[in-house]
Amino acid sequence: MNKTMASTAVALLLACGAADASTLDYLRDFNPRDDFNRNNFYFGLQAANGDIDGVDGAGDDVGTLNGTLGFFFKWGISLEARLGIGSDQPSSLFQDPVTSYASGMLRYHYTWSNNVMAYTSAGAGIRLHSDVVDADSTAGLAAAVGVNLFGSKKTALNIEYLYMGGSEASTSVGIGFHHYFGKY
Repeated sequence: MNKTMASTAVALLLACGAADASTLDYLRDFNPRDDFNRNNFYFGLQAANGDIDGVDGAGDDVGTLNGTLGFFFKWGISLEARLGIGSDQPSSLFQDPVTSYASGMLRYHYTWSNNVMAYTSAGAGIRLHSDVVDADSTAGLAAAVGVNLFGSKKTALNIEYLYMGGSEASTSVGIGFHHYFGKY
């Protein structure tokens, strides 16, 4: 699994054209005391509708709520963590969700005219499926493709497709927002 994650990170950097000498120098010389400030963070919240294998009535729609917290390095590269919950009944989303998940991803984005940002993310995730009788978990590849449409300099409407693999894969399409504390 570690080789897969390392290979995915290197492939994402190379595919995006970000692995030049200045990027490698920046990552090598990264100093948390100097480079780790609040202006590099962003967060998001998203409501999504998806299909999750393993939920009773396979193929049924599942409503999910996703939260994202990210740290922007430079040149469009971010590291982000995601948490989510999902249920096949809206009334049980917070009281008794049928699934919950977490993932860590490396993200690359590209911005046009400071108004539109397209991004792709790849990493690993784990999903816990629970019902009245038992619970099981599955881990696998997590990937996302999305677009941010900025209404202000720091807040954007977010539309995204999310895939979480494993023995019971899930996909979702959602809409929400991202807020950036500083420059993206």
